[in-house]
Amino acid sequence: MKKGIIVALILMSIGFAAVTTSLVINGTINYGYDSDEFDVYFSEAILDGEVKSEELIDTTKKSITFTTKELSKQGDRSILEYQVMNNSKQYDASVTIECERVDESGNTAQSQESEYTTITPSPASLTVKAQESRKGTITVELKKVSLNNIEEKFKCSLTVNPSEREEEGEKYIAENSCENVAAPNLGIDGKLIPITLSDDGKATVVSEDEPNWYDYCNKKWANAVILNDGVDSQKYPVGSQIEDTDIESYFVWIPKYKYRLWNVHVTDPLYTVHSIEIEFDTKDTEDLEGVSCKTPMNENNTQGLSGDIGKCGNGEYMTHPAFISLGVDGFWVGKFETGYNEASDTTSAQQDNNNPNNIIIKPCVYSWRNVNVKNMFEASKKYDENLRSHMMKNTEWGAVAYLSHSIFGINNEITINNNSAYKTGYAALPTTDQSKNPGDSGDGPKYNTPWNTKDGHRASTTGNITGIYDMNGGNWEYMASYVLEFGDDASTFSKEELSEQDASFFDVYDKSSTIISYGNMILGDATGEMGPINDHKSWYGDGSDFADTSRPWFGRGGPRQLGSLSGLFYFTRHTGVNNSGMGFRIVLSPSK
Repeated sequence: MKKGIIVALILMSIGFAAVTTSLVINGTINYGYDSDEFDVYFSEAILDGEVKSEELIDTTKKSITFTTKELSKQGDRSILEYQVMNNSKQYDASVTIECERVDESGNTAQSQESEYTTITPSPASLTVKAQESRKGTITVELKKVSLNNIEEKFKCSLTVNPSEREEEGEKYIAENSCENVAAPNLGIDGKLIPITLSDDGKATVVSEDEPNWYDYCNKKWANAVILNDGVDSQKYPVGSQIEDTDIESYFVWIPKYKYRLWNVHVTDPLYTVHSIEIEFDTKDTEDLEGVSCKTPMNENNTQGLSGDIGKCGNGEYMTHPAFISLGVDGFWVGKFETGYNEASDTTSAQQDNNNPNNIIIKPCVYSWRNVNVKNMFEASKKYDENLRSHMMKNTEWGAVAYLSHSIFGINNEITINNNSAYKTGYAALPTTDQSKNPGDSGDGPKYNTPWNTKDGHRASTTGNITGIYDMNGGNWEYMASYVLEFGDDASTFSKEELSEQDASFFDVYDKSSTIISYGNMILGDATGEMGPINDHKSWYGDGSDFADTSRPWFGRGGPRQLGSLSGLFYFTRHTGVNNSGMGFRIVLSPSK
């Protein structure tokens, strides 16, 4: 079989200036298989979240040229999202991308270690089916700041191997298609009302059949609201704008998907931050070595004990367990941390009870805190039993995190909610004065901005108003996730009570777990897969302490006081006791 090589050259000027990058794909590949032209070309380009295909892709569709946003501090990244199309009708293509530093003449540089930047293609290899396309990213990250502009040159080789197309009926993982996104399930009680949101936060009722309700391929996630008791939904026909005072809670739909595994054994060298590959699909994956694996579950279709990786291997796709354990094609996540109804200040929102009437899920309200885990769990469960409401668990947090850190989400670090009063939906203002971040002083916003502003959108999982907020900072969020056979239980749950609960509403971890037992993860929970974890720090330097029998309950997101240690990939351990810095989040999982 002949092999074609497509070469990409990348030129950069790095420091406090922007980075100018040129990615060039040379020539049309024709392997002479009868008259079937085999051509791989760029069909889409998105730079830092903005679709710029016409600007960046040249007329031959063989090159993409772009200038990054300003990279001024360590860790700053610019991401080019691309789509590669295979126009063959007969041949599939195996594509591998490798990048190396070169000198001014284009020869391999003596040192492949760059002092200032890293450049990472993700995925490094992919399969593009005949007449189909695949998406990927090239990430430029500043790892060291220079006062001078630094010029570096990289050469990325795209190696393409054609192969005979698989016969109809053979199984493979196809490129995701927006047609495969599971339609949001509004349940049977009529409480969830589909809405669209303007950038300033105004909610407008839409029909659930409205094509513009959501578009996950363009980072537009589906939103819905529940109205306050006593408010007749007929007050708001399709096309009308809902008054904020009539809204009790906001929710965001997470559709079922499979993702490509990269660190099954927590030892893989690819532990650096990268875009997570996701394929939307309502069908569960099966054991197909090198292609996909069956999600490790017990015979009751609920999550088995942590540490079980089944037959899964790196590079294979696996249906995320959060969907299988609930038996759903998607679930609704509280758009904000759970708030306390009618709280007038941060102190009055600290109430240790399980009354579901106290629940509101809205922006700019005081987060409900100082509740023990049992009360959190019971209040969440009683919130709306018809919609199978429950307290969020680790795998559900992970499902949101992975979708967020893909081309369908912000695909970057989420800005912290640094509001000192624990108000929901806020974001730290961009500033070089680090004394103003992570927090402000007093009972209210000072150095932060609300959700419905341009800067506020940076705290969303999508980078726009349709995503989920408060997943970095605000308060810690207890998860319905614990280590087996713990000692004294400050959550006030007895072991007998836990054993009587619906197992699908908990993630359970092995009793051998210690603070560094990252291998006891559950695939998809956004803990050990982010490793190997150094110095108790996960992606973006987020804190990462695994739960153990002395502190058996997981907490996520981190509080605003921890600053850079808090984040989407933060996880910690706690006793389950009520705490003034810890709250919770609600998930709805209506049955199919």
